[in-house]
Amino acid sequence: MSSRIGYALAVLLLLAGAWFRLWQITTLPAGLHAEEITDIRLAESVKQGNIQVLYDLGGEGREGLYHAGLAMLTGLVGSGLLGYTVLSLWVGMMALAVTYALAARLFGPLVGVLALALLVPNLWLIILSRHITREALLPLLVVAVILALARTLSVYRDRHPRLPENTVFVLLGVLLGVGIYIHPAHLMLVLFSMTFILYRFRSRRELPPSTIAFLLFSLLLMIIIAMPYLITSLRLPGLSGAARVFDGAGVSPITALINSLGGIFFLGDSNAAHNVPGRPLLDLASGLLVLLGLLRTVLQWRESRYALLLLATLVLLPTAVLSAHAPDFPALTPLVPLLGIYFGLGAVALYQSVVPRARALITFGLVVIIGGNVIWAARDLFQIWPGLPEMQTIYSTRYGQLAHYLDQTAGDIPTVICDSQLNDVANDELSGADLMLLMMNRKTAELRFADCGSSLIFVNGGGQQQIILPEPDLLAKMPSYLYNWMTLGEVVAGLPIDSVVRLDVSQTLADTIGRFTTTAPAGFAPDAPGEGGLATPPVRFGGNIAFLGYEQTGEGTYPPGGIVTTITYWRVDGEVPPDLRLFTHILSDPTVIAAQNDTISVDVRQLQSRDIFIQIMFVPLPITTLPGTYTISVGAYTASNDERMPVLDNDQPRGNRLFLGQITVG
Repeated sequence: MSSRIGYALAVLLLLAGAWFRLWQITTLPAGLHAEEITDIRLAESVKQGNIQVLYDLGGEGREGLYHAGLAMLTGLVGSGLLGYTVLSLWVGMMALAVTYALAARLFGPLVGVLALALLVPNLWLIILSRHITREALLPLLVVAVILALARTLSVYRDRHPRLPENTVFVLLGVLLGVGIYIHPAHLMLVLFSMTFILYRFRSRRELPPSTIAFLLFSLLLMIIIAMPYLITSLRLPGLSGAARVFDGAGVSPITALINSLGGIFFLGDSNAAHNVPGRPLLDLASGLLVLLGLLRTVLQWRESRYALLLLATLVLLPTAVLSAHAPDFPALTPLVPLLGIYFGLGAVALYQSVVPRARALITFGLVVIIGGNVIWAARDLFQIWPGLPEMQTIYSTRYGQLAHYLDQTAGDIPTVICDSQLNDVANDELSGADLMLLMMNRKTAELRFADCGSSLIFVNGGGQQQIILPEPDLLAKMPSYLYNWMTLGEVVAGLPIDSVVRLDVSQTLADTIGRFTTTAPAGFAPDAPGEGGLATPPVRFGGNIAFLGYEQTGEGTYPPGGIVTTITYWRVDGEVPPDLRLFTHILSDPTVIAAQNDTISVDVRQLQSRDIFIQIMFVPLPITTLPGTYTISVGAYTASNDERMPVLDNDQPRGNRLFLGQITVG
């Protein structure tokens, strides 16, 4: 096959690879799994200035270069499912192109095309290009280092009359030095490089003195780049990559080897995050050709180009197959591009070994194998894998589907998101709302947030809006009072169950607030200017917030240790202080607080004029509360200076609290 035809076929295959990796990129997978979330949070910490060589994840180290690159790239293209995936997508396509270049230069264009034909529809490589994970960089790193070695040490089948450029030696040193900051498997790649350089040095006559000098420069450059990593590893040996190269401690090497080889040809990774459980890495026919290519490589190991490929396989093999979770596709990742080259070598060897009359049959068989892999991969990727319940659980598909829905609708309809951890600042775990926002691509949408366990926001006076319930059981857990408001809306079909409710309750809300004037009167504080009196809603407070009324609850009699529940309505009249808080006090007399609760269950930073919200306060009474009559007072203040907002009556101050009636403790 001529080089031009090889290039043309390679371009067509790369276009096919781009289709496999780009189609439905924002919805397949629809969410993120736990390891991806960890890497994203590390990348976000890099944006905050927390840059480290090795991150400590509960006693396990993780190299930080991938997260720095992810932070830099998302700073340019944006975050969300698409933005976070761009890096893996880009290096995945680069790995295919460099694999073709390596195979074509070592063994000819036909081997390069056949290697691409196997790797383009490989399901694991496709999923890897859609993953937010540092393993996505390994195929590119492996083939780039091998290609740089082949170029610097003149391993090409066609010898070049001139020496390699100095830049290639610089590239080799940079790759060997930088890769150690990406993944611990790179340590084996460095070992392979050193071994092959020594192998080539066995016959110095083949290497000009200038090449030897440049190689020493490459090794020096590698050491300089890797020095911070080496120092950190000496200081924190438990986090270093050397302690994590082999994760199969305690596992029988024979068992791990058998399981890994079986995963390549027979029964693959059972983790739905990586695979359709049980699907092998390669089909059996392709596997036989890979073995034939490996056999050819072993038989011709004395040739440097075959020795290069064989030595890389032997050095990378232990970390790939000796995994505690074998068959483990992430562990096998460094070997995958080499398997593609072996496939090309085996197919060419088979083609050349048969009589000319049978070569058409071999060609037809290869077309069937490649076409079958394309159909198989497309079916598993777009039909089988997304529908697996375990895959949907691992990837938190519910949150991903809601994020995709918000990308499409949040700009057209006001949106309120229920966040169950809105006020739980001590909890470091991400809530369902946090996960959903992490997956959204559209970061400019105007969203409002409420803890729907104690609050509900009615946008623009109760006009048309949608309420997003990320957690699957959030609607059922809402207090009955708030749940009754939700029943006035319509659950949006075609989305996860009970996840989106559309409301338009402007008239019902107006009637409810109007009823408060007669059924639930409020009063000014008796010690306020004007000597008390009834307060007719709406009662304006300082800070652009107005009290609209309250709902009468219960009989008003509570035991010591009981919980007093108040339900109040508030309206936003402009920009409110970002640290606004509401208070509910249970008073034994106008100046003595027997019990209190100070909080607010909405994120006031997103509220706009004419937004109305319900605030439910749960005030626990101390068990030592004495029997008697107690008064309920409410108000607002700013947390930064603990200054209460004044109550205004015709723009005149009337104290800083309202009285809502009395309760009895008995």
